[in-house]
Amino acid sequence: MEEVLGAQLTLGNHDRIPDAPTGSNVGSITGPFVEDPSGAPGWQGYRGGHPAPTTEEAWVPDADARVTAVMDAAVVRAWARLAAGALGRDRAAIDQVNVFPVADGDTGTNMHVTAREGARAVAAVPDGAGPAALLRVLARGALLGARGNSGVILSEWLRGLAVAATRGDTLAHALDVAARSARGAVAHPAHGTILTAADVAAAAALDAAARPGASADDVLEAAVRGARSAAASSVSTLAPLARAGVLDAGACGLVLVLDALRVARPRVTPPTPSAAVAAGAAGAGVSVATATMLTVTPVTLGLDMTGHDAIALPDGGGHRGLDAAHGLDAEHEHADEHEPGHEHSDADELEVMFVLRRPAGARDFPDGAVADALRADLAAVGGSVVVVGGADLAPDEDSAWQAHVHTADLAGALAVTRRWAGRGRVEPAHVRHLAAPDSELTVVVATTAPALAAELARAGAVVLVPVPPVGVAARDLALAALGSGRAALVLGPAADAVRAAARRLAGEHEDAVPGEVIAIDAPTDVHAAVVVAALAAAGDDPAADVAGAVRAALNGLRASATDAADAVGALRGLLDGGGDVVTVLADDDVPDAVAAGLDALAEQAGAECVLLRTGRAGTGVALGVEG
Repeated sequence: MEEVLGAQLTLGNHDRIPDAPTGSNVGSITGPFVEDPSGAPGWQGYRGGHPAPTTEEAWVPDADARVTAVMDAAVVRAWARLAAGALGRDRAAIDQVNVFPVADGDTGTNMHVTAREGARAVAAVPDGAGPAALLRVLARGALLGARGNSGVILSEWLRGLAVAATRGDTLAHALDVAARSARGAVAHPAHGTILTAADVAAAAALDAAARPGASADDVLEAAVRGARSAAASSVSTLAPLARAGVLDAGACGLVLVLDALRVARPRVTPPTPSAAVAAGAAGAGVSVATATMLTVTPVTLGLDMTGHDAIALPDGGGHRGLDAAHGLDAEHEHADEHEPGHEHSDADELEVMFVLRRPAGARDFPDGAVADALRADLAAVGGSVVVVGGADLAPDEDSAWQAHVHTADLAGALAVTRRWAGRGRVEPAHVRHLAAPDSELTVVVATTAPALAAELARAGAVVLVPVPPVGVAARDLALAALGSGRAALVLGPAADAVRAAARRLAGEHEDAVPGEVIAIDAPTDVHAAVVVAALAAAGDDPAADVAGAVRAALNGLRASATDAADAVGALRGLLDGGGDVVTVLADDDVPDAVAAGLDALAEQAGAECVLLRTGRAGTGVALGVEG
């Protein structure tokens, strides 16, 4: 789980990125999206009013250079790969220190999946795209592929950076915009989290940029040091971390992302004047470096995440000195473990996430109001509400938002998705149980029944629920499987298509999945209902062959879909072939008398009857007989 305590993201104006700091000499966020106006490396990205740099100056942009001078297209592509790779490498270690606010051990996995999807999107862009365009693609890919609070917040940080780069900010100002964009989305941020790391990194970058003669590399290295210092101090800031003796997982993840950018920036030794002249005569641009000019360094965290002495801190938090040292306002930060206005308890057991897309140019909501309204709807059914995104990454493409909530009322959360499906396109909702025990095998299941989705999630599955008119595609199931960070068992329609999609996706990134993806056909909701019992039985035995148990249960299943009026006759026909277990999946409007009649018929046949409601209106009945 994410480390922003009960992070309820405020979306008052969250569709819009904060303006650049006063005096930053940059355009408005609402201005046109303009790529770098010149292909000349020495001029590209330098701030208006500055003379074009000389050959020597072009090797190391100064602190006042635009982001696109510091990060050309090659650097953005390298950064995307390095960040995803570093998070993938340290995923398990970061998961291990994920104790705040819920110790469900997935922050490293969530940040890795988010960065990986951003990198996948960048890799798909043909050569020739400029750095600002690639940063927008990176942010949008991360947004659409984000998992968990940590992934969503990382995607919003990337989005702030991309928008700042597009409008011509310096690197220091862009890091500040990214930090403020992420923090501005959180109503009750916890001190000592990924947000603090972003804040301190930005403050350190701004401080470095203000020093005479500072280079862009000085700014970037200061940002990395700032994030690292914030992560190191988190153990003495948050009470849950202090008790466990660990650093904040999300802050550590951001350190890796920033250090990946530092490594992606080529360390170039300026050539001698004669060598530069010779290179120019040969037709080489001034930013071209030979292999001998580059220093290759690994992406490193530079911190011990575990083994810190336990500290007795009050739940109200600990030190504020780090923020004060960087001029940050900690007055409004909350370190309590429950967000105001929402009673956090074990009942808040399900995490629900979905993506909303709306057509470019839609005008039925004013700027910022989509996220406001969506947040309000989700806040009515749960807590830890997170909604990020908007229209400013690609004005000619559909706008996109990623939404996240923890809730005990899955039916209410899914009702929100259906309501918004009337205002845009809502992709399948992802549902999982926050307290599901860790397993070496992730089970991914598709179902259209809300109540069944809750039961499947409680049994340990990741559940995809379609939001009409959009269904669950093979690629959706494959992505959910690859996003688990471990081997996966996928249950849904078109198993062959799921396997093919998983192979394609895994081929795009060598770190996409550490184990195989097993896909088994489960074409109906009654197939999914039978899986609930199989998962429950396997959950009682740590050594159980989950895939084998599920396959055995489904192989012997005879199924039928009918209406309440014909359900008894349909079940009688299925029982003509015998049976040990009858599963009845009934819509909510099926009369109790019909359900009782089905139970009695199963009992007469000597079979056990399992009755489940779908959680949706209607009189449909799905029947399954095993044995």
